Amino acid sequence: MRTGAAVVVEGDRIAQILPADQAEGIDARRIELTDKVLLPGLVNMHTHAGAGPVGRAVSEDYELPTGMPFYVPLSRLWRHAYRDELREQFRAVIEWDVLGMMRTGTTTILNHASTDIEGYLHIADRVGVRTFAGPTIPLDVTARLGQLSGGREDRKQTTSEEVQLAELEELERMFGEWDGAAGGRITMVLGPAAVHTDEFSVLAGVGVAAKRLDCLVTTHLCQAPSELAATQERFGTTPLRVLQRAELANERLIAAHGTYLPDGDRQLAADSGITIVHCASRKAKEAVISPSVSFQDSGISIALGTDGFNCDMVEELKFAAMLGKIAVAQSHRPTAAEVLDLATSRAASILRRPDLGVIKEGARADLIGVAVTDPSIAPVLDVVQSLVYYGNGRDVQFEMVDGRVLIQDGAFLDVDLDGVRARAEAALTSIWESAIDAGVIAEVLPSINRTRPFA
Repeated sequence: MRTGAAVVVEGDRIAQILPADQAEGIDARRIELTDKVLLPGLVNMHTHAGAGPVGRAVSEDYELPTGMPFYVPLSRLWRHAYRDELREQFRAVIEWDVLGMMRTGTTTILNHASTDIEGYLHIADRVGVRTFAGPTIPLDVTARLGQLSGGREDRKQTTSEEVQLAELEELERMFGEWDGAAGGRITMVLGPAAVHTDEFSVLAGVGVAAKRLDCLVTTHLCQAPSELAATQERFGTTPLRVLQRAELANERLIAAHGTYLPDGDRQLAADSGITIVHCASRKAKEAVISPSVSFQDSGISIALGTDGFNCDMVEELKFAAMLGKIAVAQSHRPTAAEVLDLATSRAASILRRPDLGVIKEGARADLIGVAVTDPSIAPVLDVVQSLVYYGNGRDVQFEMVDGRVLIQDGAFLDVDLDGVRARAEAALTSIWESAIDAGVIAEVLPSINRTRPFA
């Protein structure tokens, strides 16, 4: 950690790092970050942009049956929100969610898109965030997630093999249009939902396409007991071993959760080079602590993500550190520095982008400035510990992506935030009220203190 330093940015890259007094003579725009710490931008390695605002504060206190994933009570609501006739309105919700991630320190988003991937890509292009993205296959949310029915998880709805293969074909077409767009800020990925929801021909097709396109693949892995049971019934083995059959269990694969990965598959996970994305706050809502630290002890590659609810990666650092300590009953691990590394340089390495996640000459100028003088965080003896254990995303006051300043003094420079808020609020009010009237979330409503949003 350096103090009194100046970072010189030319174009989209860091050109020099100098003692501040040596930068006095440089003829350039100057941005003073007094009493702030300059960090690499944070990388969110798993989310579903737009899903969070729809589902926040709906099922957090719902009494989930043992082993039921947190998302099941929400799948009908999401399907209601993702209807084609609401597409234009819903783009404001997606943008609101993306801005929430950016405002709290995220400069790179790996979006496993749940809906309207082209709308999301246009938004990412316009607002200036860096993204790795691709739509979930199958796209039908209840086919992927199941749904709540009489307090149980109902998985009778399916999406046909023909539809899934057509979705994969469409995704490959999008590579030609979007991969490398926005001056390289947009990178396309392939995104099968999970082994128990995708036809094997689709998984194998993704494996072939990933090699041909030389791209990353993102999916969900072992996030609920029902996934393992369904996979055993269909394939006679575990989810990871099905992915191995499909030639997807390799260093290209970024798999969210892994919470219930069988012990017998840990060595395969480590040897194959896959990455498991730890979404600590999301699993905590299911009263579950993910085994991320023990995964690392087993040699498994780990990264951090928020999933589709929490948009604040600084808060996610805190969850990862503190729940990680509880999981191993040790106060000294994981350290604040270790979890910050997972969200910066380690994430960049997994994304095959050594020019991200670091502050060094030649790296991309994806940077954030975090205020550390507020009474809630100061005094600061160790900047990283203070940030992780006492900070939150609202302490982020400056953000730059590819050398373009997006946030300064805590405010967006080129975004009409009030306008986006108004459009998102109008869309969400319409979605919620119509969903309530249609009985879409009737089973969940008793756990909510109100029956109309924005009251």
